[in-house]
Amino acid sequence: MKRSQATDTIREWIQSGKLPRGVLLPPERTLASELGVSRPTIRRALEPLVQEGLLESQPGRGTLVPENAADAGLRTDWKVLALLLPDIANRFFSEVAESIEYTALQRGYQILLCNSRHQTHLEEFHVRQIVAQKLKGVILAHDPNQEVSGSLDLLRAAGIPTVLLFSTTREAACDSVVLDERAGIDQALRYLTSLGHRRIAFCRPLPGPRPHPREMHFREFMERAGAPATYLDVAGRTDDEIQASLRDLLSGPDAPTACLAGNDNVALMLTKNLAALDIQVPAAFSVVGFDNLRFVQHLPVPLTTVDQPKQQMGRRAAEMLFERIDNGVGLPFRQEVFTPHLVIRDSCSVAPTKGNV
Repeated sequence: MKRSQATDTIREWIQSGKLPRGVLLPPERTLASELGVSRPTIRRALEPLVQEGLLESQPGRGTLVPENAADAGLRTDWKVLALLLPDIANRFFSEVAESIEYTALQRGYQILLCNSRHQTHLEEFHVRQIVAQKLKGVILAHDPNQEVSGSLDLLRAAGIPTVLLFSTTREAACDSVVLDERAGIDQALRYLTSLGHRRIAFCRPLPGPRPHPREMHFREFMERAGAPATYLDVAGRTDDEIQASLRDLLSGPDAPTACLAGNDNVALMLTKNLAALDIQVPAAFSVVGFDNLRFVQHLPVPLTTVDQPKQQMGRRAAEMLFERIDNGVGLPFRQEVFTPHLVIRDSCSVAPTKGNV
C-alpha cells in the first residue's frame, strides 16, 4: 500500500466513525501492521490529515481525532448537487435525471441521486442529510399531490438553493419548473371527444393524500362538457384486482368507451389487463397516456399520449439552480411553465357503437 492509499484509508475510518472522535489514534506500529506499511510511511500518511483538520497532533500524548473531525473532513471543493426523485425505478424520472446530470456535468458538478419512494418522511430524511453535508443545491422532483412544506422549510432554513420540479407551492417562495397540466388534459380529451367518445374514464396516476392536478382538470373538462366522469385505480393493485374493476366498469349500459391514463405506466397496466379480458385496443376501447416515455411508441399498439417535455424541463431546472447559486438572494423567485402536446399513435379509434362493440 502506498502512502496516499494509507492516507485515504485512515480518512475513511475517521469519516465513517471507525476511528471515533475525541480519542487518540492507535500507536504507529499498530496502524503500520494493520495497513501493511512501514512506520515512516504511516507518519507521512498522517501529515495531510493533520493539515485537513481530521487529526490533531498533541505532543506528549499522540495523535487525536478531534471532536469536529467530521466537519473538517467535508470536501468543500466538491461541486455536488442533490436530485431527489419520487421513484428512481420509474422510466419517466430516469429520463429526467439524464438531462439534469448532463447539464450539471457541463458546469463541473456531480449529482447525488436520492429516492423518496413517494414517501414524505423519506424525502425529509434525505433533505436532512443534504443539509448536514452542506451540498451546493437541490432539485426536488416532487409529486404534485403531496405536501412539500417540511422539506422546503429545512432547505430554506439552511440557505441551500432549491428548485422544485413538477410541483409548486402556494407561497411560491421557491424557484419551480412545472407543466401546464390543464393544457395536456384538454388536448387529450378534445381528441377523444372528436372521435365520438362521450363516456371517458380517468385512470389515476398515483395514490396520494389529495387529488392529482390531472384528475382535477379531467373532472373540470367533463363537467364543462356535461358528460359523466368515471375513475379507475390500477397503481399498486394486482392484475386480478384490476381485471375485476374493469369488468365492473365495462359491464353497465353506460360503460366508458375510452380512458385517459394519468401516466404512461398506468396506461401500460391498463392495456395489458384489457388484453387479458379480450378487449381489443383500439377497436373496442381507446386509451391515451401521459408522459410519452421512450418505449411507448414500440408497444404492439403504439400509445397515443401527451408528451411532457421532460428533458427540457430537467435541463431548465438545473440551469435555474445554477442561476440561483451564482446570484443568491438577489434573484427573485421564478416559475417556468412548459406546455405539453398530444402525440397521436394507434391506441385510439372512433368510438364504437352498441352494435359493433
